[in-house]
Order: sequence, then structure tokens, then C-alpha cells
Amino acid sequence: MLILYTGTTCPFCRIVESFLDDKGIEYTAKNVHQDDAALEELLEIGGKRQIPFLHDTETGTAMYESQDIIQYVSDTYGAQPNDIVL
Repeated sequence: MLILYTGTTCPFCRIVESFLDDKGIEYTAKNVHQDDAALEELLEIGGKRQIPFLHDTETGTAMYESQDIIQYVSDTYGAQPNDIVL
């Protein structure tokens, strides 16, 4: 399962969410600005408040940085990042 930790006003989170939605990749979004439990999970898994943050529970992979997340999903799940502009 892909869990994406996001924030309400984070443009880089929107880029990752748009990519995942566009490619039909299933994921769970957890907004750390609206959910204290999600923030605690983010800090426990990743160690800092930075978002977006992806946790792939299937592979144990955890990472920050929108472009790295998009590349990881592309490499791991076969979704190509067409026309993603940062």
C-alpha cells in the first residue's frame, strides 16, 4: 500500500497526487495539517515534518521529495511521468 503524507497548501504534494491520480495508482493520502495522528506517523517513519512523504508498505520504502517519489513510483509500478512539470 502506498501512503502519501501531504499538506493542505503544499504545491509539491499536489504534483505527486496529480501524478498518482492520473496514472490510476491507488494510494492513501494523509494530511498532516488536518490529522495529528498522521503527523505523528510521519515523524515516526520519516523523522521530520517535510512533505510530501511516501511510505510504500509493500517494499518498506520511505522517501521525501516529489520528483523522487514520482520516479520511484514510475520505476516500481510502471507508471511513466508524462508531462510532469515542477
